[in-house]
Amino acid sequence: MKIIQQSNREIIHFAEQDTLISSRYRTIYIKTDEKEVSFKLPEKNIFKRVFGLFRITRRLLRLDKCNVFYHKNNLILIRQGVVYHYNSSTKALRETLKLRNCRNVMHQSINSTPEGYIYFGEYGANNERTTVPVYRSIDGGLSWKEIYTFPEKSIKHVHGCYYDEYTDKIWVCTGDFKDESWLLVANKDFTEVKKIGDGQQKYRTCSIIFTKEKVHWLMDSPIEPSHHIIFDRKTETIEIGQKLMGPAWYTKKIDDTTYLATTTREIGPGVLDNNAHLYITKDLKNWVSIKQFEKDNWTMKYFKFGIIGFADGKQSLDAVHIFLEAVKKYDGKSLLCDLS
Repeated sequence: MKIIQQSNREIIHFAEQDTLISSRYRTIYIKTDEKEVSFKLPEKNIFKRVFGLFRITRRLLRLDKCNVFYHKNNLILIRQGVVYHYNSSTKALRETLKLRNCRNVMHQSINSTPEGYIYFGEYGANNERTTVPVYRSIDGGLSWKEIYTFPEKSIKHVHGCYYDEYTDKIWVCTGDFKDESWLLVANKDFTEVKKIGDGQQKYRTCSIIFTKEKVHWLMDSPIEPSHHIIFDRKTETIEIGQKLMGPAWYTKKIDDTTYLATTTREIGPGVLDNNAHLYITKDLKNWVSIKQFEKDNWTMKYFKFGIIGFADGKQSLDAVHIFLEAVKKYDGKSLLCDLS
């Protein structure tokens, strides 16, 4: 892996051709054709504004976390439990929704359909196991409807909502523990819903890869070793593939045969070393760890797991954007990498 460029932007949300969307604390940066504009998301709490000045307190209080979904030149943003819409033409920022039980959702977990329907589910601690909503917008993020609700005591949270182009369905990943890890497959209105799995760790995932004959996912389990799981669409049976060095959170499609994935350094017997790993596959079978980032010395309980994340958008192997948290040398940094 060759590092082409390093930046102090904490998250790269979207990168494609001449468009780059990134953030640091509560400032969002939009770069297009060498021109960059920025704006700040609201922060009413004066103490958070002070703590937001320093990377280590941003880590501790999760003040660096936000989601940005690029949709038809506008932005859907989530920060500190509030959903916003940003109009790139008028520069207007508008609050559109308050979340019930989470600050943010997982990166890459907001997705859309060809006609522009946008979906996401809440991702919070939910220690009381209250109901968990899935939201849909049909007007580009200007308004939201709770289109599906997981009953109380059924799951902890939603890991992501993903569009399956081969069946025109929405797949929803849930977690985390016994009888909570499922794949929900629904039509776009969620009037037809089907559960796949048995609620156990093999069905605990954060990201899905769709092909015509198969559905692939990488387990996100700190409880037991994580594997690549291959689901046969016709028989609805699974094949257990390669074991990974830790729980996998994110994947990135480069082309029809080349995918990237990352595993995290967190806590549990399913974590096999002290590194966050960057993997590549060129056949959706054999995964190779091409770069390891060692966890830094700050305690994971308060200062985050070691994480590698990807940006949305179409990219090539010679120009892949990643961002990193809680790893030595690169905490709070983003990198443009040549992986070819």
